[in-house]
Amino acid sequence: VRKAGNGQLMLVTADGSESRTLAGAIDAQGAADWAPDGSAIVTGGSDEQGLGLFRIPVDGGTPVRLAKGLAINPVWSPDGSLIVYAATSVSGRQPLAAVRPDGTPVELPQMQVAPGNQGHRFLPKGKVIVFRQINAPGGAGTGESIDFWLEDLDGKTKTHLAHLSGQYATLSFDITPDGKRIVFDRVNDNSDIVLIDIPR
Repeated sequence: VRKAGNGQLMLVTADGSESRTLAGAIDAQGAADWAPDGSAIVTGGSDEQGLGLFRIPVDGGTPVRLAKGLAINPVWSPDGSLIVYAATSVSGRQPLAAVRPDGTPVELPQMQVAPGNQGHRFLPKGKVIVFRQINAPGGAGTGESIDFWLEDLDGKTKTHLAHLSGQYATLSFDITPDGKRIVFDRVNDNSDIVLIDIPR
C-alpha cells in the first residue's frame, strides 16, 4: 500500500481480520516475493542508506540488505537457494541479477527484461527462469517485440518460447502450477482518432 508517498508492505490474514506493517522504514518498490518456507519476504526498495534488495522476516525481525542499488520485482527460486531481480536499467533494458539468501552475489547468464514490468518467473521445479526480452524492430513499422525465453541456470541453455507482436504491451505474466503454461496480459498500445461534429 501507499502511505505518505511511500510503499509499505502489509501482512494480512486470509480472512482479513488482522493486518500489520512489515519493515515500515523501507520504501518498497515493485512486486515482492515470499521465501518458499514462508519465513520471509524479499522486496526492492530504499531506506536511509539508499536503494537496495531486502529480506524481511515476517516474524517482525530486522530486515537484511542483500544487495545495493536498484532491485525490482525479485523472485525466489523454488528450492530457496537463489533470488533473481531486475537491476539498474542500461539503454532501456534491465539486466537480471541474483544473490543467495545471505546476500552472496551469483553470476547469471545475460538476460535483459523490460524496465518496470514483471518480466521473469521461476518454473515450479528447478532453477529454470522464464523471462521476457525486448527485441529490436524486425522491419519497417513493426516496432519492438517482447518475446518469451527460457533459461536453464543449471544446464546454461537458453530456449526461445514465443514471439509476440509489438502491437500489444505485456505488463506481467505468471506460470501455471504444473509449469506447462504461461498466463499473460496483453494491452493494446494503439489509440483511435475520432471526428466529433460540433453542433452549430
